[in-house]
Amino acid sequence: MLWINLFFILSLNAAELPAFLTKHSSDTLRYVSYNGRITYLQKKPGLLALVSDFKSTDVLNEKFNNDFRITGSSAKKRLIIESIPNSQSDLSFLKNHEIFVVDYGNSLPRKIGQGKNPKLHLSDEWLSYFDLSKKIIHLQNLMTEKKYEIKPTQELNPFFTPEIQMVNSQSVVYSDVNESGHSAIVSFNFITQNSTILYKSPHKGTKIEICRGVDYLGFGEFPYEGLFRNSQIQLSKTSETEELSGFTMLYESVNGDNGNMICLKDHIYFIKTTDQNSEINHRTTEAAKINLKDQKLEVLSNLKNVSQIIEMDGRVMIPFRGEFYVLEGHSDLREDKLKANPTQEEAPLDI
Repeated sequence: MLWINLFFILSLNAAELPAFLTKHSSDTLRYVSYNGRITYLQKKPGLLALVSDFKSTDVLNEKFNNDFRITGSSAKKRLIIESIPNSQSDLSFLKNHEIFVVDYGNSLPRKIGQGKNPKLHLSDEWLSYFDLSKKIIHLQNLMTEKKYEIKPTQELNPFFTPEIQMVNSQSVVYSDVNESGHSAIVSFNFITQNSTILYKSPHKGTKIEICRGVDYLGFGEFPYEGLFRNSQIQLSKTSETEELSGFTMLYESVNGDNGNMICLKDHIYFIKTTDQNSEINHRTTEAAKINLKDQKLEVLSNLKNVSQIIEMDGRVMIPFRGEFYVLEGHSDLREDKLKANPTQEEAPLDI
């Protein structure tokens, strides 16, 4: 287990981060592939377009000045498009988004449903999302159209949205909160239809985050803003057929970190509190990562007020005051190139 104290954090010197540079304005960019050849742009409110090989193709044209959010996974087979209606005039946290799926690099979306917090799972064959109005977790196989529904116990907090991660094709884990305000991680088996509590927080006022790496599941527990609680990150190895065997403590801190975990193959990124003043309820927050091989923690930014980190096709970035700063991955995509002949790895299979 990795214990971190304030003295150690302040002794680290975070390097200056490179800005993310593309041919497109950051306020229109919704998704760009790692090599920059595939880009999804919001041309104007309600209009989403795909730009690839010097061609622009409309993907969605919505009539309510919708905003768009696009997420993917390491499998790079599909992408999720969230269409957010009237994002500038209807600021309700309780409204559902329209959820679409599109093949990676394609411009023909397929509507799935309405909800929030959608995620792709298991080589992009499964999709999950949460219907805020009905308080139901939806899981759908995008190949077979097989569907499951789960009803969390949390009903008192209308703003609660569970974290969801599939372990394998037979089971899923999700976060929940009981009537006393204690967060928990619940495992649900599709075959037996049984639920099992894997973890229950001993404290009130904490949020659970769950993210998936190549062969592991990471979960973090972080306090809500304004509360001073310990933070922790644990992980569990995953299997194609077996249930989770338990979690191993990876990191714990007396400072209340923000979380926003991102799980990659060898690292877990999150937002760490490097200093806090309880009298004025102020935190200094930076992007950090834990190396899973040696459990070394490294603070990566020196911006004093990091509130979000995002992952886009393997590139990890900090949105900060209208710009993106790159924590991991290539930062300069401004060079124009026609797509080269496919390499042996990229060439289509002769079936």
